[in-house]
Amino acid sequence: MGLRGYRGFPGGFKAYRKAFPTVELSWWHRVGDVGTISRLRALAPEGFRFSAVGHKHLTFRPTGEERRVLRRLLRRFRLFGPKAGALRLLLPEDLSPEALEAWLPLLEAVQNELGPVPIAFQAPAPLKPLLLERGLAVVNAEEGPFLYLLDPERLPPGKGYAYFAPERVFPNPPPGPTLGEEVEGR
Repeated sequence: MGLRGYRGFPGGFKAYRKAFPTVELSWWHRVGDVGTISRLRALAPEGFRFSAVGHKHLTFRPTGEERRVLRRLLRRFRLFGPKAGALRLLLPEDLSPEALEAWLPLLEAVQNELGPVPIAFQAPAPLKPLLLERGLAVVNAEEGPFLYLLDPERLPPGKGYAYFAPERVFPNPPPGPTLGEEVEGR
């Protein structure tokens, strides 16, 4: 169990890492930079896992630009080394099964080139069967191999991750350093 991000957590990341064994970083707008990833990895205790959600620049079309975006995203995520959890990719509601089927070989090629990265897909219902039949992890699907819940009503038994929005756990966080200020100031 962890939070989606740890910004606003009382005591910053140093306190967060003692309270939770995992965190999901938002890489939606931009991928984490190498220096911050290195510092976070160094601050995290053994057994801690970093997950990330990203990335708005993925088009889910098999193009050369898409290959470059995927390579950068996966390379950066691999920098977490043994502390890497999984990368969550949100598939658009309007993505057709045919378009996803055309895109998946590009993802496989990039993973073959760089080495595997655990990926969990958050997909609309029409895309889940295609992902599952290919043996890919689908979030929030009981039949999927990866249980990854966001703001769950209850914690079901099983493996995976359960994340909560920080504002749900700490609706009025006390003033203090932001994540970036704490990591950069170390």
